[in-house]
Amino acid sequence: MALLLKVLIVSCFFLDYVETYQGIIPIGGIFARDDYVSQKAFEYAINQHKRRFKEPFFEFNVTVDKININDNFQLASAICRQMSEGVFAIIGQKTMQSSDIVQAFTSTFHMPYLTPSLSRDTTRKHSLFEIHLKPDFTEALIELIRFLQWDHVHFLYDSDEGLIRLQRIFRSMRNASVDWFSVKRFNDVNHVHDDLRQIDRGDINATKSFVLDLSSEEAYKTVLRQIPEVGMNKYGYNYLLGTLDFKSLNLSRYRHGGVNITGFQLIDEETTDNRDFIKEMKKLHVTVPSFDGSNVVPSSAALTVDAVTSLEDTIAAMLGNNSDVFRYTFRRKHVYNYNRTRGVPCTTDPPTPWMHGDTIYDLLKSRNPPGISGRLHFDEKGFRQDYKLGVYTVNLESGPNKLGTWSSGIGFRSMHAPRGKYNYRPPGTGNTTKIITSIISPPFLMEKPVENGVPPVGNDRYEGYAVDLSEHIARLLGFDYIIKLVEDGAYGTKISPNKWNGMIGELIEHKADLAVAPLTITADRERNVDFSKPFMDIGISIMIRKPEVQKPGVFSFMEPLSIQIWMCILVAYVGVSVGLFLVSRFSPIEWKKVEGDNLESFRNEFSLMNSFWFSMGALMFQGSDSCPRSISGRIIGGVWWFFVLITISSYTANLAAFLTIERMLTPIESADDLSKQTEIKYGMIKSGTTFQFFKNSEVQTYARMWNFMSTNPDVLVDTVNDGIQRVRNSKGKYAFLIESSNNEYVNNRKKCNTMKVGPNLNSKGFGIATPRGSEIRDQITLAVLTLKEDGTLHTLHRRWWYEKGECGVDGGSKESGKRSLSLSNVAGVFYILISGLVFSIILGVFEFLYYRSNNTKGSYLRGTETATTLVATPNERDEKYLPYDTYNNDKVLSEYTYSAPGTIGFEGFNTDYNAPIGFEGINGDNGTTMN
Repeated sequence: MALLLKVLIVSCFFLDYVETYQGIIPIGGIFARDDYVSQKAFEYAINQHKRRFKEPFFEFNVTVDKININDNFQLASAICRQMSEGVFAIIGQKTMQSSDIVQAFTSTFHMPYLTPSLSRDTTRKHSLFEIHLKPDFTEALIELIRFLQWDHVHFLYDSDEGLIRLQRIFRSMRNASVDWFSVKRFNDVNHVHDDLRQIDRGDINATKSFVLDLSSEEAYKTVLRQIPEVGMNKYGYNYLLGTLDFKSLNLSRYRHGGVNITGFQLIDEETTDNRDFIKEMKKLHVTVPSFDGSNVVPSSAALTVDAVTSLEDTIAAMLGNNSDVFRYTFRRKHVYNYNRTRGVPCTTDPPTPWMHGDTIYDLLKSRNPPGISGRLHFDEKGFRQDYKLGVYTVNLESGPNKLGTWSSGIGFRSMHAPRGKYNYRPPGTGNTTKIITSIISPPFLMEKPVENGVPPVGNDRYEGYAVDLSEHIARLLGFDYIIKLVEDGAYGTKISPNKWNGMIGELIEHKADLAVAPLTITADRERNVDFSKPFMDIGISIMIRKPEVQKPGVFSFMEPLSIQIWMCILVAYVGVSVGLFLVSRFSPIEWKKVEGDNLESFRNEFSLMNSFWFSMGALMFQGSDSCPRSISGRIIGGVWWFFVLITISSYTANLAAFLTIERMLTPIESADDLSKQTEIKYGMIKSGTTFQFFKNSEVQTYARMWNFMSTNPDVLVDTVNDGIQRVRNSKGKYAFLIESSNNEYVNNRKKCNTMKVGPNLNSKGFGIATPRGSEIRDQITLAVLTLKEDGTLHTLHRRWWYEKGECGVDGGSKESGKRSLSLSNVAGVFYILISGLVFSIILGVFEFLYYRSNNTKGSYLRGTETATTLVATPNERDEKYLPYDTYNNDKVLSEYTYSAPGTIGFEGFNTDYNAPIGFEGINGDNGTTMN
């Protein structure tokens, strides 16, 4: 009866789990009380989920809170309430004011929070367990400003989000062609007439350009309604809108005055899936009419639907991988966290994280299901990546027209040139022979040697990376070119406020159409010429002389194990040998009874020397003639064999690497190491981008290095070659700060005695420069990206830096391999062998002379038998032991007196010397005679 009761209790316990999970997954939703669009979109997404799973293996059970998102108390209360109810994740909105609250709860309780509100460019702090569905469009704004050739910009915004974007644009505009910015924050978007008039009157330029970065679509509609009222919707006015819903704005009043308006559209209504989505949303009154007559879904609604889609895909993946993943999460239809608390309460101390939070968050980032706004792909921090924005424009009697697309990782791709004031010419018009200016700088550009007495002519006079790159670009764009060396042999430096020398000066003066050379992209140069995307990423690096390869020591075979391990092995060897000897002494099983003519003896093979020999044999994988017979002895032998197996295997594995690879130990590994020591001096060229980098750097390490170099001007050099020669002649006492491309190239040139250490100190790039407003600038950028994607640039780099090097492919590397061993690698082994042979011969001669001088031939043992034997004879108990040759080899005597322990019956040994010595006098414990 008791057994039956226990079975019933256990069955009820398991049924409590099994029968309560019915595929109901609770999720939460938190939306602004007045955001009707996002609320309806959330309902639509949940209904679509139910339609897709008519017989679902899981279904969402939704808890929604409609609150004031800017009220931190309401938001915190809503999050706590939903977590205590056991939601798996929360889809919710947030603002700049409430982002810290969301970050605190998600990080503490590991609760995934999918938000369509803020993007990367307006997120001040990175928070784990947050998924941001809204794309970042700050880089798109910057590229559009460059594409539209704006040289002065008025930035108008109304929120902290716009301020953060403005800061990023300011930092990026250092490398752009914008001369100045004017910034204005609207305090009240409903009354901006006076602000607009003030800005308009203060700008005397004929062409005026504005960036509008407002907090909501309603704010855009309000400001755009007031702009025509102050007369700023005519020719000469240009607007770039920082919105993802450009087509939802009513811009009909702007199509008649000649104004240019450009903006971004996230939702592509041209796809079949999106058209069906818009049709369904129209039934819910979520769409808004566009001024071209179509219906457009606001991006906030689409991103809310995509949040549900992403979460649905994640839960389905978890159940697909393991259908029982939530089996023990539910009890009586309620969620229990780690089977302890109902839901995830905020009041536990310490707080208990959500048990499935990490898995859900990781799957949200790793999967990329299709969504309304494109593939839902997120990076490691939960921010949107691999997305695409449509770029649209409205101008005189035209629009909205698609200007192109902007994609993360690729940038802006124009479908056609902009209209109005922009003076772009399509590629291929006019003169198709381009003048390419360059400079002699191996391996980018070098003069070909004269072959067979015939000097090369034309472009064949030169070879190098830049020559091959020019050929590939010309083939892609379809133009002819002439390579011309820059007249003054300079890269390009400002010599007066409006005067540049070198290749930059030739581009400004239109003496050349493009510059293909190791030309670094800088802010000053970007203000005067246009650059393509970098074709090579470089940085400042450290060049030192290669340290001499350390010659292997005599005992290099001992290097795989540290001295501590060798000492431990020695101690273990001695300990095991002594332990085996002692165990054999006290164990009766180790004593053998030997019978012979008129002689009975007990014999133990594990003398002290034999014990050491047994351990040595096992250590050398050779074994010995003697093996333990007792259980205790065999345990010692077994654990010793196991120890030897693991130790020798580890030693052998490491020995192969130590003997076949020679390593160079460099005195420094990074710039930090260099700045903290005084033995090795370091320097750079007296002028240039490297000099300016250290001079202006505020990083502590680089500032310390600048302080050293500025107070020791003797470490500075005039040219790159001077610095390289100083490194080669300094015997490791000088390091040269040089661009990584030159560093890698020199390391593969004879004398092959320099090397690069540590990572690059900064990041910059070489780009192809063109005059401002060149018609081929964007085409060159696309060509560079194409060559990078298909691996051509990598092939060119490997060809000119390594394959044509003079030191082999690994000439500049820190570590190189060897295929065979030299005698110096294993000399110590031979020394030990020779020493052992010599020592054994000397010891053998010494033994021979010693025993011969004592004339005791019969008193020592011949051979190797050293077993301990207890001997008892009837007639010679008081005499010395008989000489060795009196007995056979298997009855060897040892001058050792043995007192046997009582466990084998020696307590009855008769000590009467008048009695005959034999085992008849040995009585057992029971009083009987042992025979």
